[in-house]
Amino acid sequence: MQILLKLFLFIALFLIIFSLFTFFISIHPMKIITNLEPSYLGLNFEEVSFKSIDGIKLSGWLIPNNKTKSTIIVMHGYPADKANLLGIAEFLAKDFNVFLFDFRSFGKSEGRYTTAGYLEKNDLLGAIKYLEEEENITKIGLYGFSLGGAVALMTNHKNVKAIVTDSAYAKLSHMVEHMYRIFFVFKHPLAYLTKLYGILFLRLNIDDASPVDNIKNIRVPILIVHAEKDSQIPVSEAYLLHNANKKSELWIVENAEHGMTHSINPEKYEKRVLEFFEGSLK
Repeated sequence: MQILLKLFLFIALFLIIFSLFTFFISIHPMKIITNLEPSYLGLNFEEVSFKSIDGIKLSGWLIPNNKTKSTIIVMHGYPADKANLLGIAEFLAKDFNVFLFDFRSFGKSEGRYTTAGYLEKNDLLGAIKYLEEEENITKIGLYGFSLGGAVALMTNHKNVKAIVTDSAYAKLSHMVEHMYRIFFVFKHPLAYLTKLYGILFLRLNIDDASPVDNIKNIRVPILIVHAEKDSQIPVSEAYLLHNANKKSELWIVENAEHGMTHSINPEKYEKRVLEFFEGSLK
């Protein structure tokens, strides 16, 4: 009996310490600053700074297009930075202004931690406010990869006219469970502890980071792109999002892994995304 009690206490202590360590590593990931900027691709750009609506200073790039006022905001994934999506910005810049920025605590933006989507809504709203007030732009499309796609689907704004997501999650709580999937029976207690730490340390409930709940209220056109063989954010998340908003378009890119939907067939990808935005923003 005493041996069983010691074993139980050991397992409980391990779960608490391991989940706490994982939680703090997750909200403080290693900062990545890609040594690349739009000029390297022959794109003119303006380096800008602005604030999220809760006051955090963020770093951005505006790539102007003199032919239009319509603008696509491009949002990176976790734990990357804005330069990570310059390949996407390059083809979008043919027809639109493009605005990229680093989410809080990523790239060159300020911020002490990431919430993997929940507070990052304030970053996107700050970017929209900047475009409205400084550039007089009121016709906006959103393109978000992974974390960025989830943020796009959790943010409502009257000037957003179309949304494209690539490999977005449906619920942050699903991602926590997926992260702990290799622990089998311990997956659920580890996920519960992570949720508890979010409430205790950040005063946030990961259940509230839920694109699948908000997508039901979105009335603008949505294109949901997802990699068929995504090991980081399972393709089942895309089906959940699509089923929650049947008016959305769903495109599953066959044989693609996370981050490979564009590279498998760039011409097809760019044509579909451009035509989608042109139909909504032109």
